[in-house]
Amino acid sequence: MKKLYRLLSIIFLLFFLEIEASLACRYNVRETGFVNLGAEPYYLYVYANQDTLPDIIPDSNQISDTVLAGGNVKLEVINVNQQRNHPALKYLALWQIQTFPSVILVSPEGQSLAVPVTKPNQPFRQTLQLALEEIVFSPKRQEIIQKVAKNYGAVLLIEGPDEQANKMAKGAANAAIKSVALQMETMPKPIAHPPEIVVIDWRTLPDEKILLWSLGLEPQDVNRSYAAIFYGRGRWIGPLFEGQQITEENLASILFVIGSDCECGLDYRWLRGTMLPVRWDQKIQAQAAESLGFDPESPTVKMEMSWIINKGIGGDFYPSVPLGYQEFVMEPEPENQTRQNLPAQVQNIHGPTTFDTNAPPENSFLAESKPVLLKPLYFIVGLAALTIVAGLIIVLRATRRNL
Repeated sequence: MKKLYRLLSIIFLLFFLEIEASLACRYNVRETGFVNLGAEPYYLYVYANQDTLPDIIPDSNQISDTVLAGGNVKLEVINVNQQRNHPALKYLALWQIQTFPSVILVSPEGQSLAVPVTKPNQPFRQTLQLALEEIVFSPKRQEIIQKVAKNYGAVLLIEGPDEQANKMAKGAANAAIKSVALQMETMPKPIAHPPEIVVIDWRTLPDEKILLWSLGLEPQDVNRSYAAIFYGRGRWIGPLFEGQQITEENLASILFVIGSDCECGLDYRWLRGTMLPVRWDQKIQAQAAESLGFDPESPTVKMEMSWIINKGIGGDFYPSVPLGYQEFVMEPEPENQTRQNLPAQVQNIHGPTTFDTNAPPENSFLAESKPVLLKPLYFIVGLAALTIVAGLIIVLRATRRNL
């Protein structure tokens, strides 16, 4: 009887480990970047006093529902006379604003930007709508989200005034992209299209003020080349590289993370960086779903992804742990020292040896759309079957003893 119990225990353990493994390796990092699990949004605070409030609220809410729908920017109207303890009033003091209505954009990291919304001889409704359009849309942000929706990711190159330096940075970005493209077939899950580059010309920097602000830059301060990497729903991953730090090795080290397994051991608080302030409409969502082979907005997908991510950081990830980009202070330094500033886990991720080449591809839409409870159901059914078998064996043994 002891041998029987031991055998059943081993079978149960193996069965449980198989279920655990099948759940653990279901997604790669790129796929996790498309699932919205309650990330902290950008906030657009509209400040009004008792004289301006009656006209502000209906206009603001209507425009917000139209312009900000589907995006990650939330509008909130604050009555400065009645909501004197509102935490967002500190931004008024920071910007020394004393006239109303006024608007301030705040990122998930807490950095703020005063947004002009009043112009002579123009109604507030019109100026607010134009301001909101600029906050969620710009040519390069649109290009980035279009590329990340259907490709592996995007490398953003912000050019400086030095043409030779720009050329070297672009060459490094293209080399890193090529390095990743050559290894895509060996990654845990196939991705159809390699990363692509998005270039902001130095002369067009004022047109991308919001994009630069979200990266911690101002157009007038860009006096060298910068590079940042995006994936998923326009998520920024890794540090902001500048000048001589823009090398093939540094960029490839971050890019390879995107294609790695979601259980690769990296800290999700670092991986799931802040999203760009963008409008993520149904067309982009459909492109992403087609590229992924599953709907990232599916409740069952969100449930399973949340389980994996919570397990990966050893605790509750939403909403107690912020999803913001973890800041890295990157001072200019010799190129051979730059890699030391990256997280230790990222320093070791470069090239095909990082990935499990035996992992089977999972491209089927139906396979990826199976409910999250399906595999746990298999586990329950299997456990029940083992219990029944064990019971039958015990009954048979007891019957033989009585004969």
